Amino acid sequence: MAVDYDTVADRLFDQLKGFGHTITLNDNDGKQTLNAKKARYFYSNDQKFMVEINEEDRVIKIKYGENTDLSKLKKLEDTIRNGIAKKFIIGVDRLPYTGKDIELKDVHNMAKVQESLSPVMGGMKTSYQQTDGAKLIIRHSKPVNEEIHGSRSRNIKALFIENSQGERFKYPHIHLTAARAMTRHVAEGGTPYDEVGQKIIGLSEERGQLMQVARYIKGNGLQEQANDVQFAVQQRLSEIKDLVSRYNPERLLADVHEADDSDLDALQEKLTKNVFDENIGSMLPRLNGYVKEYQAKMEAAQAFDQLKQQVEESTSIPVSAMPDLELTSMVVYESPTVNTTELINLVLPVLEDDTMKTTLGKIAEGVSSGHLDPMAVENLTRSIIAKSSMQASVSEDRFEIGTMFESALKRFTIEEILK
Repeated sequence: MAVDYDTVADRLFDQLKGFGHTITLNDNDGKQTLNAKKARYFYSNDQKFMVEINEEDRVIKIKYGENTDLSKLKKLEDTIRNGIAKKFIIGVDRLPYTGKDIELKDVHNMAKVQESLSPVMGGMKTSYQQTDGAKLIIRHSKPVNEEIHGSRSRNIKALFIENSQGERFKYPHIHLTAARAMTRHVAEGGTPYDEVGQKIIGLSEERGQLMQVARYIKGNGLQEQANDVQFAVQQRLSEIKDLVSRYNPERLLADVHEADDSDLDALQEKLTKNVFDENIGSMLPRLNGYVKEYQAKMEAAQAFDQLKQQVEESTSIPVSAMPDLELTSMVVYESPTVNTTELINLVLPVLEDDTMKTTLGKIAEGVSSGHLDPMAVENLTRSIIAKSSMQASVSEDRFEIGTMFESALKRFTIEEILK
């Protein structure tokens, strides 16, 4: 469905004004405008944050500075998410503008920074990619052959990021995708030494360690006995690839995984053929955390599939009372996860099927822990509601009264009973 972004911009401006913000409007090129419909960048002069409408990614980006009041910004984000974004089916991202406040002069530079870098170009031993504000320099160990597709992404011996002042930083890992993410980060005013920059470098280091474990498992023929470890490693490598492929500071900083020191002997035994390789010993607590995370995801997925099959095979689902859906439509929730959890909480108490109730409870835990997609679970929960039916029953009290009345008819006439 095509989105009328002029209408989105107009309504977004009204919403920002409704929150009492003094707004400066900038068009797609970063130039100031008085026409709200043509605005794509909305700068709050009082709170030092900016809202961007990104048509290419179909998302509204809320970027905030060091001294922005995050509690007030969260309320604005929730209102945009549950109003404009839901109506026009577009996403909402909240991103930190690292290390400083956003000033009006920065808006023009943000408008020039592209989400994707320029095409790779260069000479025989050096390639370049750049955007306004930063440049990625790729040094090759072998001459580039232009006739071979992707040759400028191969035989890399060093990576450098250069900012707009000409300061150059050597990326400490041969990890091109992460170096590109760092280039975008520097282009937006960040540095390799701030929190987001260190997170990107940390993901590259983690990737290298995980690839070492993957090679170790394959090289020692441990695929069968360490099957769950192998799957957990591949899952985490996929997560890292997804995180660095598209620069998003908020997602990067939200990526937190706990190490687990329990039962390390069992994990070490899985990774031992004849003698355990101590080179991967330092990775055991982190690997253990990944394995347990993987197992929890598998259990949540199994519970989801089990309930989905049960719902699909049911013609009606007995409930003690129909859930009050008007409650969920009246409340503005802070996230899809909370919205889905609240919906489940309406359904759980009225379910008559104990097996279905237990499984739905496990699924609720899977949603809150991030192991299941909230929207998929919400759709399944609404399927349960759609098939819900009240079970007709006669209470014991009504049954006893009916029996007494029938017995009285046998012993007395109607006239005697009415007396």
